[in-house]
Amino acid sequence: MHPILYEINTRVWRKRFGAATQLLEVPDAYWQQLGVLGVDYVWLMGVWKTGPNALNYALEEGLKQAYSRVLPDWTEEDIIGSPYAIDRYELDPALGQPGDLKLLKAKLNNYGLKLMLDFVPNHFHAESSWITQHPDVFLEVGEDQLAHDQVTYYRLPANQAKIFAHGKDPYFAAWQDTVQVNYAAPAARAFMQEQLLEIAEVCDAVRCDMAMLTLADVFRQTWGHVLHEQTETLYDFWPAAIRKVKEKFPQFCFLAEVYWDREWTLQQQGFDFTYDKRLRDRLLEGNLGSVREHLYAAMDFQTKSARFLENHDEDRILSLMAPAKAKAAALATYTLPGLSFFYEGQWEGRRKRLPVQLGRQPLEFDPAAYGLATDGLALSKLPGLAPVDAQQVAFYDYLLQLLAQPALRTGRWELLNSSDHLLTWQWSTAEQQIQIRINYSPASTEIHLSPPGDGHWQHFLGPQVAYNVLVLGPYQWLVLERR
Repeated sequence: MHPILYEINTRVWRKRFGAATQLLEVPDAYWQQLGVLGVDYVWLMGVWKTGPNALNYALEEGLKQAYSRVLPDWTEEDIIGSPYAIDRYELDPALGQPGDLKLLKAKLNNYGLKLMLDFVPNHFHAESSWITQHPDVFLEVGEDQLAHDQVTYYRLPANQAKIFAHGKDPYFAAWQDTVQVNYAAPAARAFMQEQLLEIAEVCDAVRCDMAMLTLADVFRQTWGHVLHEQTETLYDFWPAAIRKVKEKFPQFCFLAEVYWDREWTLQQQGFDFTYDKRLRDRLLEGNLGSVREHLYAAMDFQTKSARFLENHDEDRILSLMAPAKAKAAALATYTLPGLSFFYEGQWEGRRKRLPVQLGRQPLEFDPAAYGLATDGLALSKLPGLAPVDAQQVAFYDYLLQLLAQPALRTGRWELLNSSDHLLTWQWSTAEQQIQIRINYSPASTEIHLSPPGDGHWQHFLGPQVAYNVLVLGPYQWLVLERR
């Protein structure tokens, strides 16, 4: 199975249907059309109730500069705070009422879609209401640590006697709007497993934020200097937690945001899919040798890789590549085995990545795109679509039709030998073969097509191929089908 995931920046996206739109008020036609487009999982990013004082935490100088680059006329009214500084795993009141997520899940399931939500294992909001109720869940430290480092540690505003660590990873400064969960404490592991089970009641999948931070060795590297003998009680959180959820919900899906070459480790611990940022990085570099090397990995790793060009953490691909190269990169990314992972705005051709702390999308469109012909374009029938680039809409419409083919949905993938400039692979079932050849270089290259044999190759969505030699220009591709 070659599933498709579509991420939505929920708190901003909902406004396209009206400023105060709640989740159950989104037109049914929107979900229905996503199903028609072949989407399997809808990730509603940022639905949980966030902590207080969002404005105070979101006005760091670096963040303000990021806001100005994307939204030059931003004001404090546009700041909604990070969705990853969660107070509790309860639906944000602006998005609906208690119980709405379960109703939304049923609605999406009716259209063939599965609902994915966030799970943030490493931290909560720095002033989460859980801290006073369950202080043993969080990493508490002493006066000495605070005196030495007032960036990583803080005194809880509601209880001046308590000092906690902010959430962090071992390579960057602490996130000031968060409090660190203490995975060396049995109470913390039990509490987080309980949260995960409760989330699983209202959705079909979770995307686990910075999932490698809970690994015992990573946690020890980050916090061993304050845990001391507590490190002896550390063990990996995920195997037991995932097993508990899947005992109750066998089809539940786990996606890990993961870096630092920890992808295989988390797959072995039970994750169904793990981020494949390395592929994106290598496509950006343009080194075909390194891309091919990446694709020599075993198929059990490939099929659990989440392939993406964009998400809320990454710059829009059209801000990094010329359109022709970006299309070639997309064709390469999404016709590989694994989870095809798209981000809202990617299909429309957006070029500006919105910081998650902002609640207003920049006005970004090409007036010519609004003259987009709708005949034959399934994407243009998606309610609320705001096309920025008509050519991008047409390209992604083509790509989604390709991904819907039986060979790519359920077939066998094979990496083929090719020249230095080409990326070439094939998908096959007993009834259909689809071959993809991409000239991922700035130079033209000549390709030789094999004789048709017992079946005739045709251009995908095009006529029969009537030649054996073809020149592909820079970043051009050829998609052939044989039945």
